[in-house]
Amino acid sequence: MVYRNIHRKLYEHIEEAIGLRIIKGEYKPKDTIPNEEALCVEFGVSRGVIREAVKVLHKKGLVWPRPKIGTQVQPKTQWNLFDSDVLIWKLKAGQQLRFLKQVTEVRTIIESEAAKLSAERATEEEIIEIKNLCNQLEGILNDEVKFNYEMYLQVDMEFHSTILETSHNELLAQIGRTMRVAVQTARQADIHDIQVILASQPFHAAITQAIERKDPDLAYQASLEMFEQVWKNFPENQNGITNAGK
Repeated sequence: MVYRNIHRKLYEHIEEAIGLRIIKGEYKPKDTIPNEEALCVEFGVSRGVIREAVKVLHKKGLVWPRPKIGTQVQPKTQWNLFDSDVLIWKLKAGQQLRFLKQVTEVRTIIESEAAKLSAERATEEEIIEIKNLCNQLEGILNDEVKFNYEMYLQVDMEFHSTILETSHNELLAQIGRTMRVAVQTARQADIHDIQVILASQPFHAAITQAIERKDPDLAYQASLEMFEQVWKNFPENQNGITNAGK
């Protein structure tokens, strides 16, 4: 298996391949992954590339290089689930719906609190930016025939990210951004049901209005109501994600 994609560094391909094997359970905790020589042969790369990939996996908490023993897989409790790559690998590894539900539980807590803090702390300029993004979402949804899902997704992500930023809590914003990376990845597999998306717009508007009015409690409640709608749109089976990751 030889990788030659110029858009990614070689070690990133190896890192993802090994990372996915660990997440899927092909390499179990305390297992020793194949040595450098075996991995070089399998992936058709140099030892330096393998070492770089293992170094990154170590930083993510997935493996631990041990002298004279080899590189061992770490227990799941050591994995950095707030690393965007690890989150994406979890989604790719199967049980997408189950993991997306876990992500949504965390988002409900983080983004609702961020909306509340934004209503307390956002500057006038930041409020204008949030309103503009909400208006852009409205404009994209005005024409169902020409509806562009990719454009909508981009603006929707920017809308929620801006609210995270205007909470003026760096830790909250960083965790929230990481969660949204996972959601964005999952939503690339959406069925793009515009009716579900249209139903979500009043919640965006309600959050925006509450922030504009500087009403923290109203912003918090509007965000909770948005996530209540998200939960209603989760499919019952493991095969579809639909727009549940809104």
